[in-house]
Amino acid sequence: MDGIDFEEFELTEPDDWDDVDPYRPIDSPEESVTCPSCGVAQNATNRHCEQCGARLGQQRIAVAAPPLRSVSPGGRALGIIVVVIALVVVAALVISAIRGDDPTTEVAAEEQETTPSTPPTTLGRLMKVTPISITCSSEYNANLGCENLIDGSDTYWNDQSLRGEDAWIKVTFVNPVALESVLLINVSNQEKFRRNYRVRAVEVHADDLPGVPFVEEIPDANDRPLSVSTPTNHTLELEIRVTATYPSEPLGGGQAFDELAIEDLEFWGRVKDTDPVESETVSG
Repeated sequence: MDGIDFEEFELTEPDDWDDVDPYRPIDSPEESVTCPSCGVAQNATNRHCEQCGARLGQQRIAVAAPPLRSVSPGGRALGIIVVVIALVVVAALVISAIRGDDPTTEVAAEEQETTPSTPPTTLGRLMKVTPISITCSSEYNANLGCENLIDGSDTYWNDQSLRGEDAWIKVTFVNPVALESVLLINVSNQEKFRRNYRVRAVEVHADDLPGVPFVEEIPDANDRPLSVSTPTNHTLELEIRVTATYPSEPLGGGQAFDELAIEDLEFWGRVKDTDPVESETVSG
C-alpha cells in the first residue's frame, strides 16, 4: 500500500451554514469550467473533460496538426495530363455517338490510306496496232482472203457471195490493247466499190466488255477511212459483225456482184509503254 499514490480528497465546507440555500445541492456547481485541451465547457465538479478526457484544471495540451500530403511539380503535371487525355477521349466518344460514326471504319480507312496500292498500268502512245491473227466468216477465194484486210495492200476481202449476210471478222492481239477506234477502208477502185456490197452498219464486240457492243452506221463512201469508236480497256480479241449492207450496183450495163468487199481494217489504241512519246493524231 505504501507504493500506491492516492489522490488527496478534501471536503470544503462553507464557513457559515446559515448562508447556504437549503434547496441547492451542496455539490452543484456555481460555474462551469473550460477544458484546456478542446475548449468545451464542463461542469466545475468534473475532474476530466467529457469530450476529450483531458485533465481539467491543467494547461492546454498541444495537439499536432495533421501532416500535409507532399506533391511534387512532376506529379501535378502528370495529373493534369491524365485529366486532359480523359476529357479528350470523352469528347471524341460523344462526337462519334452524335454523328453515328463507326470507329472501326475510320481505322480501316486509315489503314487503307497507308497501304501502298498497285501502280496503274502506264499506257503508251496512240498507235496503229496490227493483230497477230484474223479470221472471217467466209472467203470468196484465196486471192480475196481475210488476210488481205491487215496486209496494208490494195488487195481486198470478199465474202463467199453471201451479200454480207451474217458476215463477221475476228482479230486477236499479242498484248491487251486499250482501243480507241477501228478504221474501215473501202475498196479504192470506184467501179469495184459500186459493183460489190458495202458495209452499212456494224457491231463491234470486245472481250473485255462482254455484252456491250459498239454500234456504228457506216457512210457509203470510199474517199476516206470510216471510223468506228471503240473505247475499250484491255482488249485481246475483237469481233466485227456486219448487221446491214448497201446493195451492189451494175455500172455501165455490167454485172452487179453478190460479194461483200472491204479493202483494209486498221486498229488504233494504246499499249503499255516504258518510254511514252507524244500521241499521234488520226485524221478523217
